Amino acid sequence: MTYLIACGGSVHQDFILEDLLPEPSRGKAVERLHTYTYNLRQVFARLGGDGSYLKVRQHQYVLDRAGFDVDLWTMLDAVADAVAAPEQQSRVAALRRAVDAHTGPFADGAGYLWLAGYRYLIRREYVDAVVALADNLAGPARAVLEEGRRHHPHDERLTAVLKGFTAT
Repeated sequence: MTYLIACGGSVHQDFILEDLLPEPSRGKAVERLHTYTYNLRQVFARLGGDGSYLKVRQHQYVLDRAGFDVDLWTMLDAVADAVAAPEQQSRVAALRRAVDAHTGPFADGAGYLWLAGYRYLIRREYVDAVVALADNLAGPARAVLEEGRRHHPHDERLTAVLKGFTAT
């Protein structure tokens, strides 16, 4: 499920096998994936009742986004809204939603090897949103930068922008 969330809720079987099950033969990997899918559907049925929260069509695995409240998706949707915003007020509101939706490193505490690349990309999206929000705010920009640094204290870009902001 974490992998599906990282992929935006939809991913083709070939990518799942390549990223998550590279070791076994293709036949064995497909068999394991079917078992994992079955188990995930059972958990969804117990927790969410009737409903198809995970669909598989033509080897495409798709989570029903309406059935989940995922902070990552909220953040990324808000970033997309900010990019499409026709004026500054709606851009700032969307960036604020993006920054507020971020709760920390993606799948923090999970030790999956494949997570590193996704964590990096997600952190970049968050940092970009923090910097863009700070650029669009007059007064409270420093607080936004400090909040971003609280989530990612070792991010070089946030540190540099905050130093530049302090110097001005």
